[in-house]
Amino acid sequence: MFGNFIKRFLYITVGIFVVCGAGYKIAGAETVTVDIFGMILLSAFATTLATVLILPRENEGKVKSWMKFILHYMVICVIMSFLGIRFGWVDFGFAGIVTMVIYVGLVYLLVFIFYYLIDKKQAGEINKMLQEKYGEEES
Repeated sequence: MFGNFIKRFLYITVGIFVVCGAGYKIAGAETVTVDIFGMILLSAFATTLATVLILPRENEGKVKSWMKFILHYMVICVIMSFLGIRFGWVDFGFAGIVTMVIYVGLVYLLVFIFYYLIDKKQAGEINKMLQEKYGEEES
């Protein structure tokens, strides 16, 4: 479980770094303070904790899994809206909340892509090792 937490934390942290970097670049920021690193790490920790607690498990049904994904996204949006307002990333108000919901969606997409690409590569490596060890057998 701890290994899973660390893996998710790293993916989420990278996702937040990418989205923050792009957001600052689009906003025209030429420099950022060192404080941003602590803010990103705190945001990643809070959202990773929510992710580990809320995201569906493999053995849960389709409907329950979708409900948990929706709940997870909403909780992440609330956490990040609160932290985003507190850190000055977005303004308090409708536009700020919508902006944060979009940012969360972008991080969500990036993390999904990271997981997909890395898990696909690992599965391919495992299949290759199994095939080398056991050869061409019937499945």
